[in-house]
Amino acid sequence: MASTNKKIGGCYRRVLTFVLAVVAVSLIAGGIVYRRVGGSEGARYWMAGRALNGVENHLKSKNRPDGISEDQVIAVFANVREATQKRKVHLTSLYRVLKSYQTAFHTTKPSTPEIQAFLIELESTILKDTIKE
Repeated sequence: MASTNKKIGGCYRRVLTFVLAVVAVSLIAGGIVYRRVGGSEGARYWMAGRALNGVENHLKSKNRPDGISEDQVIAVFANVREATQKRKVHLTSLYRVLKSYQTAFHTTKPSTPEIQAFLIELESTILKDTIKE
């Protein structure tokens, strides 16, 4: 019986050591990624960029009406993406616009005027002092 208890106790120690090592490596890797992204502020802009990519892919692949050229969609999203990378976009407005698109057009195909209004609203999230002339 004592031999069995020793084996189980040794097993728990090895498992605990392994779990602690995995947690330590995960925390170190998470800290490095967090600093690389730019902290909490950088993480917000990174997530906004990911959301922007998702909506752009959905719009280009499934929901683009015939009246809107793909080049126009790419240009608008590129402008907003550049402003997001430079942190010159109003994040709350950007998330609101992207959420409204996802809510309204997740399953239905929008009309040309609806997408034109969406693209105008999307570009309006760029802060005014960063617009190229």
